[in-house]
Amino acid sequence: MAVRIEFQRELQALHEQIIRMGAAVEQAIGLAVEALINLDVELAQKVIDGDDVIDEMEREIDRNCVRLIALQQPVARDLRDVTANLKLITDLERIADHATDICQAVKTLVKAPYEFSIPHDVVVLADMTRRIIKAALDSYVNRDKQQAEETIRMDRQIDKLYRQLKRYFVHQIAIDRDNVPQLVDLLLIAKHFERAGDHAQNVAEWVIYFIEGRHAIYEEEEAKNAKKTDSHR
Repeated sequence: MAVRIEFQRELQALHEQIIRMGAAVEQAIGLAVEALINLDVELAQKVIDGDDVIDEMEREIDRNCVRLIALQQPVARDLRDVTANLKLITDLERIADHATDICQAVKTLVKAPYEFSIPHDVVVLADMTRRIIKAALDSYVNRDKQQAEETIRMDRQIDKLYRQLKRYFVHQIAIDRDNVPQLVDLLLIAKHFERAGDHAQNVAEWVIYFIEGRHAIYEEEEAKNAKKTDSHR
């Protein structure tokens, strides 16, 4: 019983670490959005400088997850919890990387030879990404399956808007040869937001995995494998 109590205590400490990492990631993406809208180089640099802290958070949580598995040898739901956490922090770290990439692009954009404003739809995409990340983290904190499912559905709208922006920027690049570097940077920024949204969706899917023991990616792979098997019979 004492071993079980110790395991639960360490697992709770692990959850608290992930919540702190999630808060840091949410702040990074929020500041990246603000840096983009205002073309604020100092704020962009602050996000870039803070990425090492988030990277170290991931490494520490990773070590703690591995240690829990090695020393406590959890089974069933507890093992699922630790495994979900181990996968989830990778997605959080990637969101932070995308925030950094956005800020690197902001630093390039401000060097443009003329003043310009960020297209409205890019701002909308940025705000949608910020909201999906918050929703994903809330679903983790609350262990809320319904909220996680709603988060997954949010990503469809992000993907749709990104596709529209991609078509727009590709067209503009073809007809506006003088501003190709800035247009390419804006397209890359849109892509970083879209990918950050994908990782937020992954976080929500890991929350569902913890709650129900199923993961959409694995289910899709199993369905594909089953279809291949049937076709060869």
